Amino acid sequence: MSPVFVRSALLTFLALIALSHSAFLHAETRVWLIGGGNTLENSQGQIEENVRWLQSVFRQQGVSVKTFYTDGSGKDHDVVYFAHSEERDPIWEPVLRVYGSGLSYAQRTRRNSLANIDGSTEKSELTSALIEDFQSLNDDDSVLLVYNGHGDINTNDTRKNNLMLWQDSRLSIKELDEVLDQTPASVPVRFVLTQCFSGSFSSLIYENPYSDTLSEQSRCGFLAESDRREAEGCDLGTNQAEFRDYTTYFFAALQQETRIGENIPLTEVDLDRSGDVSFHEAHIYTLANAYSTDLSRSTRETYIEKWEPWFLRWNSFAKTGASNDYSYAASAVRSEHKLPEDGLKLLLKRRDLERSEQEKYRELKNARQAVKEQQEHIRGLIEKPLDPMQLEDLPPKSLEALAEQIQTLEEYNHLVRLQSEVEALNEQKLQLGRDYTQAEKLIRLSRLARLIDQFGRYSGPESREDFERITSCEDGTLNPAAVPE
Repeated sequence: MSPVFVRSALLTFLALIALSHSAFLHAETRVWLIGGGNTLENSQGQIEENVRWLQSVFRQQGVSVKTFYTDGSGKDHDVVYFAHSEERDPIWEPVLRVYGSGLSYAQRTRRNSLANIDGSTEKSELTSALIEDFQSLNDDDSVLLVYNGHGDINTNDTRKNNLMLWQDSRLSIKELDEVLDQTPASVPVRFVLTQCFSGSFSSLIYENPYSDTLSEQSRCGFLAESDRREAEGCDLGTNQAEFRDYTTYFFAALQQETRIGENIPLTEVDLDRSGDVSFHEAHIYTLANAYSTDLSRSTRETYIEKWEPWFLRWNSFAKTGASNDYSYAASAVRSEHKLPEDGLKLLLKRRDLERSEQEKYRELKNARQAVKEQQEHIRGLIEKPLDPMQLEDLPPKSLEALAEQIQTLEEYNHLVRLQSEVEALNEQKLQLGRDYTQAEKLIRLSRLARLIDQFGRYSGPESREDFERITSCEDGTLNPAAVPE
C-alpha cells in the first residue's frame, strides 16, 4: 500500500471525525419565548414573572433562548399588577374605590424589568422575526416555542382561535402553522402554549387545522387548557409562591426544581427511569400535581381522543386495569384530593363540587352588586357630582380635595369592607374551581388510561404510525444527546 494512499485515507478519516464532531456540537434545542399581554390593561404581572422565570430556567439548562415581549425595546409601561396597600397612591386609592371598577383601586402599571428582550410581539414584527430565525435553522436543531400570554376564542369554530399579541393584534392557528412551515422538514417542532382556549392549537400537528394528515415535520405540543376553557396564569399578583398555572408545574418538572427553589426528586418525574426528564414526563407530572383550574392536555391525548371509536365510548366510566402513565397520574390525583374511585361516586362528587362553585359565584355576584350600590350611594353624597370619565382631567388640588371628602364619610369605610369581601370571595371561588377541576381531571385521566390501553388492540397501522410519530416527539428532552449524521 503506497504512502500516498495511506495519507489520503487518513485525511479522509480525520475529515469524517471532524464532520461528526461538528454535528455533535451544533445539534441543539433552540427556544423562542413569547410573552406579555395584547394591551397594557391586559398585560398582567404574572405573565412577566413567568417569562422572567423561564429565561432563568433555560439559562440554567444551557439552552439558547430568544425572548419577544410586548413592544420589545420600547420604554412605555407594559405591565399591570396588584399593588399592596403600602404601594398604592393615597390620593388615587379612595377616588378609584368610589369611581373605579373591580380591582382598579389596587392596580399599578410600570415598564417591565426583563433582561434580554429580542423583539416585539406585535404581529407583523413577531412573525417576520420567527420566519427569519426558522429559515436559518440547522437540520439537526429542534424548536421549542413557548407562549405566555392571552388567547382569543371563536365560539363558532375553535379551530379559528388566536394568540393575542401586542397592539391588540391576533395570530390564528392557520397563520402560526404557516410560520412553523418555515423550519426545515428534519427539525422537530414542539410548542408549549399556556393561554386560555389553547387546546385548539393541537391541530398544529396536522397539515392545516382542518386536515387529518400529520404535518411533514415532526410536531407535538402541550396545552394548558381545552379549546373552550380559560386557563390560569394571568393574575395581577406577582407572588410566585401562589402561582398554580401550567408553566409553573411543567418547567419545574423539566429542571427538577420548583420556581421557589424546592427540589423535585428525579424519581417523581423520570417515569421510564432513563435518567432524563422528557417533555411528556413533565406533562404527566403536571397532570398529577397541578392544583389549578386547568384541564391540560398534550397532542398525543387530543390525537387519541379524536381517534376513539364510538363503541369504546359506551364504557367511558368503567373500571380499567390499564397500567400506564395516565393511570399513574389518575391514581396520584385521586389520592391527593381524596376522590372516589367508583365512576358513579366520582360523578356525584363532581356534581357536588360544581354546585358549591356555582353557589360561591352567586354569593360573589351579590357582593359585587353591593359594592356597586355603595359606590353609587357615595357618589350621590359628593358635593360636586363627577363623571368617572373626568377623573384624569381633574387638577391635582381638586383630586386631593375629592379624596379627602370621600375619606371623611362613614359610608366609605363600609365600601372598603365590601370590597375586601369581594376579594376574599374571589379567592374562595378560585379554590372551589380548582377542587372541581381535580374531579373533572380524574375522569379525563381515567378515560385516557383506558384509551391508551385499548389503542393497540383497535387501531390500524396508519393510526399507530401517526401516534408513534407524535409520542416520539413528545418523548424528546430539553437537552437531547446529539447524534452525528
